[in-house]
Amino acid sequence: MKEMSEQDRRNDGDARARRQRIAMCVFRVVALLAGAFWMLVFIAALRTGYLSRIGITVGALLAGSVVASPILGWAGRRRPELICNGVHLGIVALFILSGARTLLWPGDSATWRPYRFDDELAAIEAKRAIPDSENAARRYDAVFAERDEEDEPNFIFSGVTVRDELGSRPWKGDDYPQAAQWLDSQSGQIEKLLEIGRMEKCRWPVQADTYDDYTVAHRKLNHSVKLLWAAGNRDLGEGRITEALEKYFCILRMADHLHQQPSMVDSLTAFGSERFVLQMIRYVLAQSSLSAQNIAEIANRLPPATDPWPQEWETLSEFEKLRYMNLLGRLYEVNDNGAVSFAADFVISPKDRERTGKIPRLYWLMSMPRDPHGVRGMADTYFAEFDAIVRSQGLPPIERHRETTWESWADFAKMACNFYRWGAETLFFNGGDYIKYREARRPAITARRGAWLVLGLRRYRDAHGVWPQTLDAISEDVPAEAFVDPTAGEAFVYALDGDGFKLYSKGINRIDDGGRHGYVKALDKFEDDIPLWPPPPLTEPPDEGSIKKELQDIYGKDYVEATFQDKGSDKR
Repeated sequence: MKEMSEQDRRNDGDARARRQRIAMCVFRVVALLAGAFWMLVFIAALRTGYLSRIGITVGALLAGSVVASPILGWAGRRRPELICNGVHLGIVALFILSGARTLLWPGDSATWRPYRFDDELAAIEAKRAIPDSENAARRYDAVFAERDEEDEPNFIFSGVTVRDELGSRPWKGDDYPQAAQWLDSQSGQIEKLLEIGRMEKCRWPVQADTYDDYTVAHRKLNHSVKLLWAAGNRDLGEGRITEALEKYFCILRMADHLHQQPSMVDSLTAFGSERFVLQMIRYVLAQSSLSAQNIAEIANRLPPATDPWPQEWETLSEFEKLRYMNLLGRLYEVNDNGAVSFAADFVISPKDRERTGKIPRLYWLMSMPRDPHGVRGMADTYFAEFDAIVRSQGLPPIERHRETTWESWADFAKMACNFYRWGAETLFFNGGDYIKYREARRPAITARRGAWLVLGLRRYRDAHGVWPQTLDAISEDVPAEAFVDPTAGEAFVYALDGDGFKLYSKGINRIDDGGRHGYVKALDKFEDDIPLWPPPPLTEPPDEGSIKKELQDIYGKDYVEATFQDKGSDKR
């Protein structure tokens, strides 16, 4: 009986030991799989360049200890296995304690504010500084302060009137007496804008942070452009060519003032104004009676045919780096004594000081330099990744492709390392956006070069009495760059057309659509040529009958009857 109980105890002990060995083996297998996963994450994080030196050290210890622990256990190296287990458990405990401290002892956030790179901003502004007496921005601010924004009639600033009847063609006051009367009342405002248009330099303060307010009054500038635009077209329609050109040149100067600001928004707005006013200058050159002085002045005032992209990107990238740095500066905070630390609860918008969440400071330490000045190096490294592509002479078309497995894995690793930086780069500083921006500039440079070509054609006609057979005939009167269409990447299309001529770009698709631009419903096709001359015809607004028929084909008769019945009741 006694022997049997001892045997049972031995059997029970052996069974317990066997279960422990099986459990330990399972634990080690799970630990090895987890370690392999974290090792892959760590390698991916290393490749993204997100980890700081401390992050690399901690990540290597964590992933390495989790992988090494089960291997050492199977090799019978019990003590090293325990040390590895202690390392990764200690790291996990450190993160837990750091998170608990952040949640339970947040500190006095009222005495701290988000860190901003004011020294970098001061350096940029110092390069741009000009005397107030030479700064057109000061004059704009004074003129805008006097403007009554309620006195902006819809027939000038809304709807399709400016874009079509008043904006795309010459017109006469007798045809639009209401618009003419209002423009006459704005003669003082127009004269002040013309005076500003004689100033060469313009510097608004830099918008140094993504969440700061725009420093440029775009809405008021846009209304000023429309005002000059409509007034210039009226002058042209009533035979006052010199006065019309003066207003067109003023718009070009206002566009140049925007080009002097280091922002994509400012530059794209400037190019938009340029394209429309250059259309009118091409109209003047092709259709109007001009003196030699008029033609010489147009040549002096046209924007250069050379693409200013290299210099523009130099300025823009420096500005974008500052905004990038200030956005990442949210991860730091500074007090009135100048002490700097990582932010436990960071502020997205410094303007409203709203604190959006609490994050353990240890998390930022894994992927950010301890000194915020190190963010400058991060900005330089990040922008260098796509700088060569953005600067390249032959910019390739933007490819629409499916995301690869590595790109998905890299995004996951970036998000795990520093979700805030990953979000900032994805939403605000995506390299593809700068390529798209450069793509968006191409039609504007096309419009510039088209104006130069029409100028050369006009000079040839004045000298020979006819339009030339080919563009080669005007090579001596036009900058060489003007003959290359940056949108299509090849020569412009030029052909005689009766007593006139056609001049256009084939557009991005490089298909010759005869100078037409827009969707052709009958062909279910979009034609993307950029017409330079003659201007595109004005489109008549569709009548109610055609609208009803089109809607009925799509939605059915009952929907159309109910919709237009409701509109009729609204009018009543």
